[in-house]
Amino acid sequence: MKKLFFALFSLIPLTFSAQAGNENISYSTGNFFMKGNRPSTKEYVIDRNPYINGDKFNKVIINGYSKNVQDLRYNAYEDEMEFKTGDGLFYANKENNLTIQFPALSKTYKCFNYTYEGKSKLGYLVVLVDNLKHSLYKREKIELLKGEKSTNAYSKDANDYYAKEKDLYLISKGNNQLLRFPKNANDASGFFGIDKNTLESFVKTNKINFNKEQDIIKLVEFVNQQ
Repeated sequence: MKKLFFALFSLIPLTFSAQAGNENISYSTGNFFMKGNRPSTKEYVIDRNPYINGDKFNKVIINGYSKNVQDLRYNAYEDEMEFKTGDGLFYANKENNLTIQFPALSKTYKCFNYTYEGKSKLGYLVVLVDNLKHSLYKREKIELLKGEKSTNAYSKDANDYYAKEKDLYLISKGNNQLLRFPKNANDASGFFGIDKNTLESFVKTNKINFNKEQDIIKLVEFVNQQ
């Protein structure tokens, strides 16, 4: 059983850079590695935060790992899972096909190598439908935007701030090549290779809205049964 556990600090070799802030701090527990969050070289205040699910750390379940894993939270700006030990904030090392369940959030993230729009990435996606035929994922992303400059000398410039991007729904067709979910019934029919009348009938009967997550899930589950 692999362990993600830091109570045994005294037994773990620690390596620090002689120049503070120049390198990440790395810890090894044998099978699972963590790396420190690299400090920013620019000191400034950023409004809001980069956490989709709030800044609280939550209990997780990771198959193949100890039940004593650290509480985690997802940083959607960095696309990293964070945990805290003492006063330090660290990233969990990414592993291909690692699945992390957040029971309190009713949410599961999968870290894996996938390709989207010709670009390959090892990153986290929310698992909505897990199926050998068609799996459905959601990409959550937060961007950092520049604050507006003051128009006069009597007020301050606005701080930079984190802003949530629109969720992106992605479909896999039995591999790690991901495609954007179709935007309407006509596109979905050709995309999934299903008779147009059959698909349109399902969409109409179930009042499927292609902009609602639960409806998208329902449609993918229907397609997987065909």
